[in-house]
Amino acid sequence: MEIASIFGVIVLSVISAIAYRLGGLSKDTPHWLPVWMRHSWVRDWLCPIFCLLPILSGSLWLLLAYVALAGALTTYWDRLFGYDNFWFAGFMCGVAGFPLLFLGHNWILLAIRAVSICLFWGIICAISENDFVEEYSRGFFLCLPTILLLF
Repeated sequence: MEIASIFGVIVLSVISAIAYRLGGLSKDTPHWLPVWMRHSWVRDWLCPIFCLLPILSGSLWLLLAYVALAGALTTYWDRLFGYDNFWFAGFMCGVAGFPLLFLGHNWILLAIRAVSICLFWGIICAISENDFVEEYSRGFFLCLPTILLLF
């Protein structure tokens, strides 16, 4: 694995963090960003691109992983649990990567990725009450474990 690949994932993680936060901004609050950038689709459909870009291939399995991650980002599972469950939401975002098994990725690394996203999302949301910190952190750590898939 090259240092450039790791650096690339870190840069994409920063971009993912920004997109994640943009998708969480209020559309009603005056802000310098245009309203179209403050819709949840920015989070749901752009963050998966940044997460999967380092392992880009011309496979339909990658497309399935993209759609699964975008779908996982559309909910915090509050209908199931009665509250926003960031532990489970993070885990499901990690599980969305399991179609990558069919591209030759190691299932143990995919499981570690899912659990690490789960733990980070759950812990950061348990200890912080700042939306700014939480959303940037979730967006960053959604993408960062892609480093595991470079092995």
